[in-house]
Amino acid sequence: MSENEKPRRTSRRGVLSAVAGTGVAAAFGTVASNRATGDSSIGDAIDELSLGTFESTLDGWDVDGSLALSRVSRRDRPVAVTEGEYALEVAADGESAPTISRPVTDLDLSTHPYFVADVTPGRVDGTDAPIAFRFRLYRPSDLLEDGLTGEPAAESEPVTVPQATPGRVYWDASDIDLGILDAVSRLEIGWYPADSGSGSSDSADETFAYRGDVVVDDIRATDSVDPVGRARLAATMRDLQFEHGAYVRTEVLEEFEAGEAGAFYFGDGETEPYRFETLSADRFLLTIADAEIAFGGGWS
Repeated sequence: MSENEKPRRTSRRGVLSAVAGTGVAAAFGTVASNRATGDSSIGDAIDELSLGTFESTLDGWDVDGSLALSRVSRRDRPVAVTEGEYALEVAADGESAPTISRPVTDLDLSTHPYFVADVTPGRVDGTDAPIAFRFRLYRPSDLLEDGLTGEPAAESEPVTVPQATPGRVYWDASDIDLGILDAVSRLEIGWYPADSGSGSSDSADETFAYRGDVVVDDIRATDSVDPVGRARLAATMRDLQFEHGAYVRTEVLEEFEAGEAGAFYFGDGETEPYRFETLSADRFLLTIADAEIAFGGGWS
């Protein structure tokens, strides 16, 4: 390697090490900028449609069941309130799979197909399992229905968050056939212990009585995959460190024209491979273990 190449490699390694060590992808733009052009969309402004910050109201969110909704302040839940001074607290006392929902008749999936939300599940009676969260979209079955009825049209894969731990759940809905979702009426967020069901949220164990609370904040739909990518990267690194212990170091093992590949080393001596590729001026792919994480504005 020439002396001119050394600073560039060291810089990328440092950024990747920081990302792996903290589980936060805020520095990812620096990684991409080593290979992307000045026209890259990473770091550009993201257009967001806010679906719930709960600063003064419940922002249209409602329940179908015996759940209790309330606003909770940052003073009372400083870790769980991630945007502003208030968040939504949902208390369940016997539901098998609690859900909250709100009308989204103004949502255009062709322009805002990426969903994220901050969640902090409390302790749940009867299980230590992480909590599986899903997004679900509904469409009206006829034109006379209101925003809180309809038929399910699409559902995300589950994203798990450990109990008593803040996390960010996400859904890349950009590959959904817009012909199916041309008249979305309602967005739902549901959750259940990961050991009580699998597949669709309808398969959650109906005999389980969920007793515990979840705090939800900063729910939004965006025009960029970046917030989903950051959330998925954080969750991936959290799970890897839970399995293998603390992150130790990054090694760059290969450099090629469009990117690089290497490995993350963890406290138990195990390694997980990563690969970073610039696919185009505004499409970037970071693969860690088996997770393919997209960044940039060229995916939707």
